[in-house]
Amino acid sequence: MTEGRLPEILSQPALALALVGLWLVLACLLPVLLSGRRQRRATRAMVLAGVPALGWVTLLWGPGIGVAGFGLGLLILLGHPSGRRSRHRPGPASAQSGRDHDPVGGGAKGQS
Repeated sequence: MTEGRLPEILSQPALALALVGLWLVLACLLPVLLSGRRQRRATRAMVLAGVPALGWVTLLWGPGIGVAGFGLGLLILLGHPSGRRSRHRPGPASAQSGRDHDPVGGGAKGQS
């Protein structure tokens, strides 16, 4: 019974677009809603869910659209965490806040 239904389900482009759209929305909301370890776990889950969806899109629309979908998914999943980390982690300059020490010249700033 399931052998006759499987090709029928796989040949539904609207269903594939709905699945890919849901994946895109969840992937975009992932960095906003989660942080830290939960975000890493959710990213792994999104990759595991995205691979079959990407295969389905490639099956329906060809390898060009599949590669474009892969690139978009990669950009979404890897683009957000780097921007979020840079806002919340203090850089090396903030470790010396309140000090007027010049690490290159060896003396205090403003002294010549």
